[in-house]
Amino acid sequence: MIEQILESSNALDRVTIFTPLGIRFWDPVQDAQVKDGLIVTAYPEGTHRNGTCAFRTLSGVYAFRGLPGLHDVEYPDDGFPDASPPVAARFIIQVFDERRRFLSIVFGADLPHYGVYPTHSPLSPPGDGLPGFYLFSAPTRLSAPSLAVVRAQLVERVDAAVRRPAAHAVLEVEVVGGGAWYGVADERGAVAVLFPYPTFTIATGLTSPVALPTAPPQQAWNLNVRVRYDPAALSFSNGFQIPDLRSVFDQSPGSLWSTAVTQPGQPVSQMSAELIFGRELVMRTDGGSTLLVSPAASPP
Repeated sequence: MIEQILESSNALDRVTIFTPLGIRFWDPVQDAQVKDGLIVTAYPEGTHRNGTCAFRTLSGVYAFRGLPGLHDVEYPDDGFPDASPPVAARFIIQVFDERRRFLSIVFGADLPHYGVYPTHSPLSPPGDGLPGFYLFSAPTRLSAPSLAVVRAQLVERVDAAVRRPAAHAVLEVEVVGGGAWYGVADERGAVAVLFPYPTFTIATGLTSPVALPTAPPQQAWNLNVRVRYDPAALSFSNGFQIPDLRSVFDQSPGSLWSTAVTQPGQPVSQMSAELIFGRELVMRTDGGSTLLVSPAASPP
């Protein structure tokens, strides 16, 4: 909740406005706040009309003003907001990136929210809570030399003959001995997972002074790749074509097909791969251009 104070030339005329929602968006790849390029709209739950667009504050927070049903929160009688305001209404928030860096997302929020969403209130201990609301890289996002990229075209293997895009599946990339990074497939099943390159290893050892120089060894890392895919778990708010982000990550672990379906094979829970510095890694089912996936409960 962000306070705005409007004063006229008459010092006695002072109006305090409290915004019921302010969101700080965060790019986990760069570990930095996303301060521009977003269109953020709030809709009362149950409708996809009469949306209210957020305005951007000087600190890059996207804040709302004039939301239906929250007038008393924005203009409290005594000029001070309730430190623990009761939930007045639930809104559906839609985020669209004009620069195509991040996927469009939809999520619900109970308002008013005290403090900057989804971080805790300013009364929380320092360092407590998330830095901001995480956004996920779109397949159209431009990379940089300092970033690793794992891509895939996810396709659901419905049966031996039927295929369809595995829309909204979650691809998890785990660096062996390191952390894990996540990407969300778009409606076509395309997904990109971008993350900083893991720690480099440097070979050490003594060499003869007369030894000829050789090219440095190619830097590589071992990865484990998994998928969350359970279309039945996805929930959609009225009028939205994008599922609620919470339901996307509530999907159960799915299965990956490492070998072509024309050959004997069974789905697996994870696949191993090698990431080489300077090269994008494209995950595929052997014998195809796509990565076949299926819900874990699906028959082979």
